[in-house]
Amino acid sequence: MYIIMNTAISKEWGFPSQCPGNCECKTYNCKSNKFQEICGFPRGFCKMVNNETAVPEYKVNYVRVYQNPNNSKHKVGCSTPERPTKRYIEGHEDLYQTVNDRKPLKEIVVGGGGCNPEAAILSRSCGGPTRGVCSASHSHTCRCKDGWIGPNCLSHNGYDPIAYEKPDAFGDLEFTGPYLFVQGVALLIFALIALITLVPVWQKKINAFSRIRNHRSARAA
Repeated sequence: MYIIMNTAISKEWGFPSQCPGNCECKTYNCKSNKFQEICGFPRGFCKMVNNETAVPEYKVNYVRVYQNPNNSKHKVGCSTPERPTKRYIEGHEDLYQTVNDRKPLKEIVVGGGGCNPEAAILSRSCGGPTRGVCSASHSHTCRCKDGWIGPNCLSHNGYDPIAYEKPDAFGDLEFTGPYLFVQGVALLIFALIALITLVPVWQKKINAFSRIRNHRSARAA
């Protein structure tokens, strides 16, 4: 499972935002020295691209995936019965963790990230006033409000309303003995219990019958 995030720049969607009055925005070439070929780029863009020592950076604010809970083909969540992602990762931990990781599936972190109460950047101010608070009494760390998670309270606390994963049962161990053997053992145990229960009853009846017979023989003599 994966999500492709396309960071390409398009002329048809949001680029350029507005061309200068003396720029036709017909040609885009950061390697050119001609004004008409570079004037359509945002300020500083060509400088970033042409700088071979620096790596261009893209920042993704969030990725939103829509699923229709009323459509049987759409399963809310990323670990469904048809695609048990969680169990697959747990069964192939070496593929999803580095040397320093203790386990591939990390616990959800709620707050605790470093912050600055005077910062204007959301990642440094615990997501802004609606998501978290930068606590000065806790060495300037974030305390998330209800509904927000992450070290700096930037992620919405989503959940799966449908519990697809049931607790493991004995059958999940994938161990079943031979059917006839198990059936035979069960019958043998049942027979032993019946024998232990009925033997005392039979013994009492036999003893009573013996006393009556001996009594009749004594009277006849």
